[in-house]
Amino acid sequence: MEEAEEARPSKCSESGLDWLNFFIADVQAGFGPFVALYLASLNWSQGQIGLLLTVSTLSSIASQAPGGALVDAAPSKRMLIGGSLAAIATAALIFAFFPNPVIVVIAAMVYGSTGGVIKPALAAIGLGLVGHNAFSGRVGRNQRYDALGNAATAILMGTLAHFTGQRAPFLVAAGLCIPAAGALAGIHSSEIDYARARSAHDREKPREAARLREVFESRPLRMFIVVLVLFQLADASVMPLASGRLGHEHNEQSALITASLVAIPEVVTVLIASWIARRADDWGRKPLLILGFCGLAVRAALFALAPGPWYLLGTQVFGGLTAATLGIMTPLVIADITRGTGRYNLAQGAAGTASAIGASLSTAVSGYVVQLFGYTLGFIGLAAIGAIGLIFLCWFLPETKRASPVVPAVNQLDCSISAT
Repeated sequence: MEEAEEARPSKCSESGLDWLNFFIADVQAGFGPFVALYLASLNWSQGQIGLLLTVSTLSSIASQAPGGALVDAAPSKRMLIGGSLAAIATAALIFAFFPNPVIVVIAAMVYGSTGGVIKPALAAIGLGLVGHNAFSGRVGRNQRYDALGNAATAILMGTLAHFTGQRAPFLVAAGLCIPAAGALAGIHSSEIDYARARSAHDREKPREAARLREVFESRPLRMFIVVLVLFQLADASVMPLASGRLGHEHNEQSALITASLVAIPEVVTVLIASWIARRADDWGRKPLLILGFCGLAVRAALFALAPGPWYLLGTQVFGGLTAATLGIMTPLVIADITRGTGRYNLAQGAAGTASAIGASLSTAVSGYVVQLFGYTLGFIGLAAIGAIGLIFLCWFLPETKRASPVVPAVNQLDCSISAT
């Protein structure tokens, strides 16, 4: 869609989206490595923990494509996020007060089902507010506030868990849904352009969209989805394995060390997110994706070789580099490829589905690999997968910034409304 005029959202809406990213990161932090740490303290085996994480990611898989289609179709993105916050608060309270395996599995499914809505809805709100031309800067701000929220909450939750018990992160997560809802209310719904938010070709007919077949025939989109799967295969298990190892081998210090492991990459992301967003416009997307994959492979290898728990902290600088580059590049690359199709959020959902499959396979398989062969070989295997992903990225994924592989075909097609 060609933007006829520059989008100028109010400072209130921009600030509301900033803090919404901050508090949603706060809320979701309780379901990160603290899940593995909490369950390890309850004497769950690494295989059981991996299986639970797999259940959560399978729920996320089931919600991704429908969630993206729902975000494309729904005029009110804010309502979708509000419902997701209520579901997350419910799941957090279940984890905190009812650690029965069956009930915890249900909570994991509830939490996982929100994954298909929150991420595309946040990206859609940003795109609807600022448009394509300013989207890289907006994504950089989203990532910066998300990382800042993760860092602040990791420190808070780790400290509380150390002094008050391992259930504290889930109580904090439930409580922080309240300020998240307040930030959501600060975004003016009238400023979220519906056509821009789904990357529609015709602003006068925002519900018209390219046929699904035309969108997914895009080779760059298919190659990028494979890249994301390989990334998740390597990355998704790094922190769960690290926190599980700490829970079993260094239980007295595990909460504080885990909090530090989470906080350090988030601080790095806060510091470099704006720089990466600017470089995405100057250099293009692919060089930064390559940089992120290099950081992933190096980080996993160093986790395998670290002689003690505190040595892991320095390696998390690479985690910040990876999180910033992939976190910013993913919505930008998909926006490049799907511009003018009206299927931006559905494409995000499809990519999220594939990524979640990679994450679920990673956590399930790596847990049992560690049980059979130990943590060192587990981390080396993750580093090898990261290296394979880097090779695939360099060889098969084209630069997307200047290319519009889908739009020319869409312009010549009958872009009728398809079922979402």
